[in-house]
Amino acid sequence: MTGQFVLPFAAAGPDGDNGFIVTAANRAAVERLFDWTRLPFGAAVLIGPAGSGKTAMGRSFVSGSGGRFIDDAVRESEETLFHAWNRAQTLATPVLFAASTPPAQWGIGLPDLLSRLNASLLVEIPPPDVEMIALLLQKQLAHAGLALPDVLAHYAAVRLERSYPAVRALAHKIDQMALAMQRPIGQRLVRDALTILADTGGSPPDADS
Repeated sequence: MTGQFVLPFAAAGPDGDNGFIVTAANRAAVERLFDWTRLPFGAAVLIGPAGSGKTAMGRSFVSGSGGRFIDDAVRESEETLFHAWNRAQTLATPVLFAASTPPAQWGIGLPDLLSRLNASLLVEIPPPDVEMIALLLQKQLAHAGLALPDVLAHYAAVRLERSYPAVRALAHKIDQMALAMQRPIGQRLVRDALTILADTGGSPPDADS
């Protein structure tokens, strides 16, 4: 069953994104992460590409657990990460670190910090399935004020590369083309957008994590 974990309104952020989509693709990862009472050492590392929902999941994690979320952890100082991990043990409140790659690839110089992060639960957001792609396309286009009918969302989802950057890129291209043509989204527009991305290897715009 598909669903959204809904965040408190105050945590939704300036873009009004107040939930993240859960399908069969990411359900197991979500269930492991949100069983925070069983996290080893009260710590977890969430990894996934930009646009995969790490930030929204982190906000929901904090809301439900009362713990701490450190987004884009690779950019934080080693001292900050070290204290956050230790603080989770001292206060018995969980901490979630998020990044696009595992800690071993963060270039950490402190062996004690790396060993602590490696001992934490590593949760990787898997590639999206067809259902996830369709729902994300609809959600991202809705943010731009565009409606993507279910049949067209599915049409695009079964033809698109199964990656979060690809979803972001297609939504951006459809938005561009719909604006330029000044008409509702139809099958021809979606087909042309898919073709353009396939021919150019179109890169997605900057995406939230």
